[in-house]
Amino acid sequence: MGPLRVLLLLAFWATSDLVSCSFIPPTIFGDPLSMSVVTLDPPDFRGTPVYRIEFTTNTKAGLKNGMIHRNWEEFQELQRLITSELLIHSGLTLPVEPSVESLNDYLIQASESPNLMMSTIMSHFLGINWDGKDIKFFGSLVNFIEIVTKVVKAPYFQPEPPLYDSEDDVILAEETPFEVYLYLKGLQSQDSIEDYLIFFKNYTDTCPGFEGAPDDSDVQWPNSPVTYPPHYDQTYVHFLPGGYRNGKTLRINYVGKSKFNFLNETIIKEWLVKLHGDKNPAKVLDIGSGPGFSAMVLAEMFPEAQIYAVDMAAPNPRFSRRWAELRGLTNVEFYHANAEDMHFWEDNTFDFINYAYVLHEMPQDNSIRIINEIYRLLTPGGTMNGFEVPFPPEEVERSLLTEWNTWGYNWEDVGPKGPEPYMKEYEFGCNITYSLHDAGFQNISTIGYSFFDWVYLGEKAQL
Repeated sequence: MGPLRVLLLLAFWATSDLVSCSFIPPTIFGDPLSMSVVTLDPPDFRGTPVYRIEFTTNTKAGLKNGMIHRNWEEFQELQRLITSELLIHSGLTLPVEPSVESLNDYLIQASESPNLMMSTIMSHFLGINWDGKDIKFFGSLVNFIEIVTKVVKAPYFQPEPPLYDSEDDVILAEETPFEVYLYLKGLQSQDSIEDYLIFFKNYTDTCPGFEGAPDDSDVQWPNSPVTYPPHYDQTYVHFLPGGYRNGKTLRINYVGKSKFNFLNETIIKEWLVKLHGDKNPAKVLDIGSGPGFSAMVLAEMFPEAQIYAVDMAAPNPRFSRRWAELRGLTNVEFYHANAEDMHFWEDNTFDFINYAYVLHEMPQDNSIRIINEIYRLLTPGGTMNGFEVPFPPEEVERSLLTEWNTWGYNWEDVGPKGPEPYMKEYEFGCNITYSLHDAGFQNISTIGYSFFDWVYLGEKAQL
């Protein structure tokens, strides 16, 4: 995509129906050399007009040009940070009224200060020298605490957001610094949750929605419409505006593969091969498949098996079907279904059933019904593998997990919620190992992977 095409896309995105390509901002690491304000563009997703700044950096590969959008409030914040934190270039004065000309003069004057140009504040203002790839979101309890307590700091300014105009780009594009920033700000929004929810929704509203038939019949098992439990449209997990049914949030769910351990295909494959590589299932089911991470691994791991995957949000199987097509996988099928009632499949249908991060995202009665349905559908001697959050035996640990993930909010109350609003239902209601036993599973075992992730195993008795 040439520079002119990029500029036209950015300038007319809000008003043009003719644009047919996505804009994925490049990640730039280098020393800023010059910068200028070139135009005032239409409002971005935050609703305010933005000034387009073009700059030149000296990178390891040579000189590289870049672009960032900043609104008037961000210029004001830049001036505040220069005065309060850098304590340099005291003669730099922000214009009283913003304009392309006055702000350009301001940046030209700022560029005359080497200390300011080489500062972290200016790098963040230009959206360079940060991609967040060194952040381990759920690598350990220490990592998590450092994030939520803001020891790990978000950039002073948001990176340039991507603009997706293609569902394929949603699937194929590498994660951008802005998307890492979005996750980081979410985990650090305890004191500003209402503002963050608005920010999050306004951005996701710009993304493709993976829409299909109005009744979602395009992704359902034939003649099997989905009945949604009441909680599904009441309280949403992970701050998702409109919940999983809102396909515009799918890109954010998808890039979660770099955050959550058992959304990472390398880790999924490692553990599935370690625990089940000697098996030879004919039919496999993946429950709560989401974008399809586990299902894709299973399809590649068991090429002779038929893999089925279900998810209660219709955009997910649409996304997954296209992703499987792009990967050339032909032995996996994705469907829109409620895993509490998969009546279209007979008892004893699947030799192996997998799920990842499902049961802790619903009230206890719903999760127990899914466990019972897993047992019903397994063939005698079949195996269940669950990648799930921990269920520690000590009540104090379960209380801490509940508090850290709900932020003290009750999922049934009106108002803000934490990132995992149903955690208390899981830790003190579902009681997963007991519910597996009650459903009839044998040889139940758990394997601790991390403070945030366990593996649950169970078998259905042979006849």
